[in-house]
Amino acid sequence: MAAFRPAGPGELRDRLQPQQYRRWAPEAKAGILAETSAPGVNVSSPAKTLGADALGSRSDAAPYQTDGDARFRPIETVPALTIASELFRAFNEAGLKYGIIQDLASLHDGFAGRDDLDVLLDKHDYPVFCSIVCRLHGRRSVSLSCYDNVCAGREDWFLPDFSCGRYLHLDMHIGARVGREFRKRYPAFDYAAITRWESICIDGVLVPVVSPEDELRIAIARFAFRAWALPWRQWITVDDSWKQHFARLPVPSDEQGLQVVDYTFGGAETVRCRFLQSANGLAAHRADLARLRRSIRKMCGYSGRFAIADAAIHLARKTCYLSLRSLQRLMPGRFPPKRRPAAGGFVVALIGPDGMGKSTQASRLTQIFGWKFGCAQVYVGTGDGNGWWLRKALQSAVFPHRRRLKSLAQNDGKDSSGRAWSKGGAAAAALAFWAVLIAFERYAVVKRAHRWATRGLIVICDRWPQALGRGYLDGPTVPPRLFSVPGLSVLARLEQRLYRKMAECRPHLVLHLVSDFAVSEQRKPGDIRKEAFDARLSLMAELRAQDKDIRTVDASAGIEAVGRELFRHIWLSL
Repeated sequence: MAAFRPAGPGELRDRLQPQQYRRWAPEAKAGILAETSAPGVNVSSPAKTLGADALGSRSDAAPYQTDGDARFRPIETVPALTIASELFRAFNEAGLKYGIIQDLASLHDGFAGRDDLDVLLDKHDYPVFCSIVCRLHGRRSVSLSCYDNVCAGREDWFLPDFSCGRYLHLDMHIGARVGREFRKRYPAFDYAAITRWESICIDGVLVPVVSPEDELRIAIARFAFRAWALPWRQWITVDDSWKQHFARLPVPSDEQGLQVVDYTFGGAETVRCRFLQSANGLAAHRADLARLRRSIRKMCGYSGRFAIADAAIHLARKTCYLSLRSLQRLMPGRFPPKRRPAAGGFVVALIGPDGMGKSTQASRLTQIFGWKFGCAQVYVGTGDGNGWWLRKALQSAVFPHRRRLKSLAQNDGKDSSGRAWSKGGAAAAALAFWAVLIAFERYAVVKRAHRWATRGLIVICDRWPQALGRGYLDGPTVPPRLFSVPGLSVLARLEQRLYRKMAECRPHLVLHLVSDFAVSEQRKPGDIRKEAFDARLSLMAELRAQDKDIRTVDASAGIEAVGRELFRHIWLSL
């Protein structure tokens, strides 16, 4: 590919449009100082450093500074994840040929774990890349072929940062492919096609970043396959979603105000793309974009007739994608998610007495993993969480009288005559029916959780049934004495059979949240008595004695510390 078309002094200065500042607060807009480049790093321009000072209120300040004598100005105050510097340091030490190919406006979000990082990798370094990310506990995701993020030579990798309970998303490309949104077929830009790499410094580690001119070329090539206009229009208007990528166009080269970018693929003839800035906005020449598409197809060994096939496949995949997303919103969990772990779905259960923060941590973990993976949260208890409407309606009606009903049920069989026995028998029958209803609901939730995991979702379960002890930790609730009562014994055995079936459907990971009674009393005063709390801890110890794979987490620490520990256990088990 030929060098970038020469421009006059100041033509390549950073001229970001207002859209590129949408993620930055005014005091956080900052620049990057170009200083030095370390030996052995595959970059060709001075390194730019990410700092932490605030920028002044100048509205015309550039987001990064290429003048080595300029005053130091950072890009943003949000720190990068520790795993980012560790990862790229390992890349540099291994001598990988790689670089980041995305606009600077979203670069800080990528390093902070709030956006993905588009990494272009040389094909010969792919085995070394895989060994490095696996050593850092990286996980790869897979998607259905109808999604727009699926194409050959592209993979989604995720690396955890256990120090903050988040993960870094690498969008890895072996050759940047262009084409229609759902048909990215043509590898137009491999690592060797990038004419110049710049570098930035992340916590003392130099990271190669694509130069503004090469970033512009990639953006124009992508736009050429996605632009659309009426057939009789000579100029195609660039909509707002693309304007930020064309902010570094060279200044007009003639009196007509045309901005020109030249392409040369594989030693073929040069293709010139013209842009015109007018009162109606930025526009690209239709014929130039068509020639650019033909040139890219020819370089990749395809002829013009493949344009029709590309359009048809793109339309079919997009229709399937939109239909699938609509069905996912109407019927959550019934269809595979956009991204799922390469090893498949996963069921994790959080178990502990009241006041240990199970519901809080389940919601946090669902939000963290749901950022990029398909993730769902289920509730297996009988409290304020989600559940069957019939059970919740009956529970609301009976809740004020629960103590009296339990007292009557406990007297059943002690007085075999008179009105007392009649009331006690009715209360015992109601208790047995209630227990079976809860067992059926829990059994349905357990089966649904495993179905969702089979489809690729990470399922975070608040509580999980157990059949070892009665009356505690979501276990059976029918009293043992009812097994000898005619009629009620059938319900008691039915409940017991359901819990045995649930015991066979174990989660892939069980996490016990443990602490002392003082922590529970502080978080939920009066919610549970010390005797009941100790009974639950004792039952949890028996469960751990039977299953050595159960992990224990100290729940007495703060929410963030407990969340980081839970995140570590789940990630290492994916």
